Amino acid sequence: MDPIGSAIIDFTEAAYDLEVGDDEWLPTILRRGLPVLEQGLGVAGIEYGRPPSGGSVQVLRIHVASGPKDFADRHMAAITATPPEALREQARPGQAATMSENTKASPQALELYTSYVSYCKDMLGITTVDCKGAGVAIVAPLQEVTTLTGHEAEQWQMLAAHVDAGHRLRRGLATQEDCDEPQTELPYNAEAIFDANSFRITDAVGRAQEPTATKKLREAAVAVDHARGKMRETDPEKALEIWKALVRGRWSMVDGFDSDGRRFVLALPNSPHVIDPRGLTERESQVVAYAVLGQTNKMIAYRLGLSSSRVSMLLRSAMRKLNVQTRSQLVLKMRDFQALH
Repeated sequence: MDPIGSAIIDFTEAAYDLEVGDDEWLPTILRRGLPVLEQGLGVAGIEYGRPPSGGSVQVLRIHVASGPKDFADRHMAAITATPPEALREQARPGQAATMSENTKASPQALELYTSYVSYCKDMLGITTVDCKGAGVAIVAPLQEVTTLTGHEAEQWQMLAAHVDAGHRLRRGLATQEDCDEPQTELPYNAEAIFDANSFRITDAVGRAQEPTATKKLREAAVAVDHARGKMRETDPEKALEIWKALVRGRWSMVDGFDSDGRRFVLALPNSPHVIDPRGLTERESQVVAYAVLGQTNKMIAYRLGLSSSRVSMLLRSAMRKLNVQTRSQLVLKMRDFQALH
C-alpha cells in the first residue's frame, strides 16, 4: 500500500494550491492524488460538519474520483445508518488509518460499513476538522482487512498532515476575508515573502522578522523547492519527508503569483487552533492534543515543523503541569480535550 512515485508530491502540492477555488479544492486533491489514494475499489472525498460542542455529523457533499457508480450512494447509506456518536468518533481530526484499526474497540462499525459497501472488507481513511467543525474525509475501500505497516502508517500520516494544514489554511483565510481590516499588507496576510529563485526574503512582518525565524523559513522554503523539483522523481519518499506541514509550529509555505505570473513563496500563519489550553502554553497544548489523538513524537514533529527533541521536551513539560506520568494517563485525563483543529 505504499504511495507511489511523484504522485506523493502532486498530492501534497494540491493541498496548498491557493489558485484553486474552495469548491474545487477537494476534487483537485483527489484527482492529483488518485495514483496514491486508489486501492482498487474507488476513492471519494467527503465534506462534512462536525459541531465542536457535540451533535450529529452532517454530510454536505461527496466527490467521487473513481469506483462503482453507486459508491457514493452506498457510502452515504452506511453513514446514515451509523449511530451518531460512532460517526463522530470516526470523523475525529488527525486520522490516517484503516477502519479496522480505528474501530478495534467496536468492530460492529466496520461490519455495518461493509454491509452497505459490500464489495470491500475494510477502508483507508484520512480526516481533518477545523475549530468550527468543518471537516474533510478522504476514503478508499480496501479488498481485505488491512493493518498498515509502520512505514505505511507514517507515509499516510504525512499525507494527512498536509491535507490537515491545507484545509486549516483555507478555512483561516476565509475567516480573514470576513474581517474589515487585513492583518498584514502582504498577499494572503502572509508574514514573509521569498524570491522563488534566490530564496532571499523580500519582505517580512511580525514574528517572521526575528532572525532565527527568518533562517528557519528560508530553510523550509528551500526544502520544499527541493521536494518539488527533481527529488519528486528520484526519491519521492524523501521529498515527502523533508516537506514538513509547518515551520516552527506557525507557518505554512505556499506559492504566490504576481500579475505577471512570476512565482514567489509566502510564509502564511497557520497554527493549529487550541480551544482549551488548561494552563499550558500554546505549543504545549498543540503537542498534547496531537498526543491524545495517538500521534507519535515523530509525527507530531512533522506536523508542527519542530524537532523531535523539542516535541519530547514540550510533552514532558505539559505532563508535569497536568500531573500525569504516562501517555495513557494523559489520554485518560484529557479524553474530553477537544483542543486541536
